[in-house]
Amino acid sequence: MTNSDIDAQFPLERTRRRILRVNTAGEAGAIAIYSAQLVASRILRSETATFLRAARVHEMDHHRRFRLVMVERGLSPCPGTVLWVAGGWLLGLISLLGGERGIMACTAAIESTVHGHLNEQIRFLQDRDPELAGVIESIRVEEEEHLEHGLAGYDAHCRVARIFTGIVSAVTEALIWIATFGDSARLRAEYSDMIARS
Repeated sequence: MTNSDIDAQFPLERTRRRILRVNTAGEAGAIAIYSAQLVASRILRSETATFLRAARVHEMDHHRRFRLVMVERGLSPCPGTVLWVAGGWLLGLISLLGGERGIMACTAAIESTVHGHLNEQIRFLQDRDPELAGVIESIRVEEEEHLEHGLAGYDAHCRVARIFTGIVSAVTEALIWIATFGDSARLRAEYSDMIARS
């Protein structure tokens, strides 16, 4: 599939709207996750609590920036954002059952999934909406810091951690698929095919 084929299958206005809606809802969910995890801040090591506070500030800024772009383009938020927030609180509280490793496993699972989607969004937008691609790129840098912190902080050899991260990744992928009406998965498949053929 060529870029012109991608343009036909993924109209810019529709795809950009879905990208912004899912990203804004995802940031709201991330704020909820870190807020829930900070409920236990008094019993966490100071470095972990400091990371959670900093990550929550990042996510709040990301949410603000995506909302600003949406307002500029006259777009409304994702109708299911409240579900992302409720799910984020639930996931954050569940991750506390695994202590600090549970928190980091949760971070690693979500950020690795999100990171892949941000890469695809940037690739799609870089020639179609460079301004939005730049916003996502700058946000991706901070999300990558979260990912690295999460990967460094949990035991990937622990079976429970692997199961937990697998479930969290699958749920995150499913939410993204629903919010983008499958565009996220189709876009990933098309770019993967293009890379394989090049």
